[in-house]
Amino acid sequence: MPPDVYRAVRDRCLAQVASLFQRVASPIEAPEKTTFGDIDILACEPKALPLRIEALATALNAKRTIPSKPTSCFAVPYPALEGSYVQVDVHVCESKDFDWEIFHQSHGDLWNLLGSSIRPFGLTANDTGLHIRIPEIEEHDRKKSQIILTADPHTVFDFLHLDTGFFSRPFDTVDSMFEFVSRSRFFQPEAYIRHDLKANDRKRLAQRDLYRRFVDDFVPSTKPKARPSDGETGLSRQGVLEESLERFGKRAEYEARVQAWRTERMELAHKKATREWRKRKAMADEAYADAWIDWLK
Repeated sequence: MPPDVYRAVRDRCLAQVASLFQRVASPIEAPEKTTFGDIDILACEPKALPLRIEALATALNAKRTIPSKPTSCFAVPYPALEGSYVQVDVHVCESKDFDWEIFHQSHGDLWNLLGSSIRPFGLTANDTGLHIRIPEIEEHDRKKSQIILTADPHTVFDFLHLDTGFFSRPFDTVDSMFEFVSRSRFFQPEAYIRHDLKANDRKRLAQRDLYRRFVDDFVPSTKPKARPSDGETGLSRQGVLEESLERFGKRAEYEARVQAWRTERMELAHKKATREWRKRKAMADEAYADAWIDWLK
């Protein structure tokens, strides 16, 4: 839908959802976007409990509803277009998650770009916050390897050495977003070399024009930054791990996670060795029994 229709329907739906929740918001618009699809609304702190999906559908004047948790979909009338509808997705979250989730959703394209540069340093940003990955666990279980550092948007941008003023405002242009990404202390052009991209990044390259423009047009035009050695900046995976644990007070959790992982691996290795020993013993016993039977014959 065109921008004027999108904004009119979005603002009306926000007001309608706000009649049922204390806090509501919609992700800010991506730069230079000329057409829009679904309308996304984030909400928390219902004004009345239990919250019934029917009440939300009535407030939105929805003609059709697909209820689900945490996100439900509603078909609301398209303005002045009989028989057409706009899909409105309402995501209900916990109060503690609201700021991070709206921040993460608002800057989806930005995080696609930043993700490629912070990943080599063991950092991951997803819908729950910024995480550090434990290398020895990641080799076997990526999800278990993640320790959340923070879900505070200002703290995350500060950690990346980026302007925290962009926490809640849109970029004027795509180029301004690209420049913003390049100012991160983790930005390195070599992270965006086409043939070295991870599978998810290659998928973005094929499906997301903005990501392709960044990789093919912007990155080759950047001048290499003069950087001190890794030993001075800490810009190595181990250095970032150590800095993160100290800065966010995660040392104890890290050590406990590693110890629990090693204990689990040892127990699994012991169980595997025991199974293999029993299997070999059973085979030996069977061979011994067969030999006796042959001798008795």
